[in-house]
Amino acid sequence: MTTNYQPMQTQERVEILDLLRGFALLGILMVNLPLMNAPFLTEMREFALWTDPLNTQAKWVLDFFFTGKFYTLFSMLFGMGFYYFMRKADEANRGVLPLFRKRLAWLLLIGALHVVLLWYGDILVFYALFGFLMILFRKKSNKALLIWAFCILLLPILFSLLFAMFFKWMLSIPDAAEEMLKTFDESYFSMKEMFERTLTVYATGSFGQIVAMRLREYSNVLGGILFFFPNVLAMFLVGLVLARKKVFENLEAHKGFFQKLLLFSLPFALTGNYLYATYSVQSSYIMIDMNTVIALVGHGFGGPAMTFVYIAIIAHCYHNNYLPRLSRAIKRTGRMALTNYLMQSVIATTLFFSYGLGLYGKVNIWQGMLLTLAIYIVQVVWSDIWLRHFRFGPMEWLWRTLTYGKKQKMKL
Repeated sequence: MTTNYQPMQTQERVEILDLLRGFALLGILMVNLPLMNAPFLTEMREFALWTDPLNTQAKWVLDFFFTGKFYTLFSMLFGMGFYYFMRKADEANRGVLPLFRKRLAWLLLIGALHVVLLWYGDILVFYALFGFLMILFRKKSNKALLIWAFCILLLPILFSLLFAMFFKWMLSIPDAAEEMLKTFDESYFSMKEMFERTLTVYATGSFGQIVAMRLREYSNVLGGILFFFPNVLAMFLVGLVLARKKVFENLEAHKGFFQKLLLFSLPFALTGNYLYATYSVQSSYIMIDMNTVIALVGHGFGGPAMTFVYIAIIAHCYHNNYLPRLSRAIKRTGRMALTNYLMQSVIATTLFFSYGLGLYGKVNIWQGMLLTLAIYIVQVVWSDIWLRHFRFGPMEWLWRTLTYGKKQKMKL
């Protein structure tokens, strides 16, 4: 089937969603920068690089306010984008699922290149893969979507609880305990070797060695897919519901909704993130214990809850036109979310890796937070200047051109 379906035009955008995307970019970089500057294994208590009081407090703040909040916000916005993509096609009486699948396929390729060439912590691959799954939910009712989302959010908690119970049971059996502890010791020494090798390769290795190490780290990240990434699909579904309800298209009519969202989410956000920030530093991902379960419970509920708190606050500020110039600049940053997300990896890897300044492992947590603010300010200013002259960011233009098979108009 041929179609004349065209991408959403600037004047058709729901602008607060761009503001949320722009805000999310700050949180994404705040979480990602320490992981770009140190081995992934530093997320495990056994391999922490910076344990002095100042950096310990900085890590607690990072976990409480940022970790697990902004990839979930991006996920929700992705689900909303799916709705608007489909709605525009329905209004034009066009079949759009093949086009959406093509869009996801190109996103998958961009994500795969991001992994190979820049950073193992890419989220685009999972967005694309879960996007294919989301197609299966497009005709379900809002109630069914929310039930699915809640059940999916429970999966990491259930998996961690089962693992913790299994390890506790095995350790109660003398022969099995001896064998298991031996296996854990071997895993620890293997991880320690990788930890030290990672520090050396990224700081001094060749580009080929860095790519090989990045793929090795990526394979380890995939091992945690059951514990962290179900939230992506869950928030896709929540975003689809919110888009159907049109809560962002008429903020005045939905003021009460955002007030209730804030009041309902805040207790879960404070409690959940306190548990996560406090217990994650005591958790072991080599042998999952109850500290790990508590941390994941806090992450599973506190992360999305804090996301909703941020959304409610931003909706209130935007509706009341607080800081209009700053909002406009951040909206433009959000309109270039894909470009800015990838540019964050380009900037960070240039700063940290051997082919750049070679600062890998030398920027501690609180310094990284300050560096994040500096990079983000540059992105906000650059995005504002760029979109005064062009309709899209460079990567947005490329993605649209590949999706529609037709060169998109770039200049205003």
